[in-house]
Amino acid sequence: MSCDDDDVDCAEVLDRVYAFLDHELGDDRTLSYAEIEAHLHDCGGCLSKYDLERAVKAVLARSCACEHAPEELRTKVLARIREVRVHVTEA
Repeated sequence: MSCDDDDVDCAEVLDRVYAFLDHELGDDRTLSYAEIEAHLHDCGGCLSKYDLERAVKAVLARSCACEHAPEELRTKVLARIREVRVHVTEA
C-alpha cells in the first residue's frame, strides 16, 4: 500500500499501529507519534486500517476489561499478526 506521503511508508505506519494505539512506541522508534498521526490524516488506506484496529481493540477491552493476557501470549499474538500482515501485503 502506498499513498502520496513521500516522507512516511504505509507499511511502517501499519507495523506500528498497535504500539501507537497503546501509546507504547519505544525509544528506538523511527516514527514519532506526530508523524504517524499526520500520515493517518493524509492516507485514507492507513486510516481505514487504523480505525478497524481501534474498533477491535475497543471491543476486546469491553469484553476482557478485568483480565489481562500474559506478556508471552501478547508477544506471540503480535508476532502472528505481523506474519499475516506481511503475507497479505506480499500477495
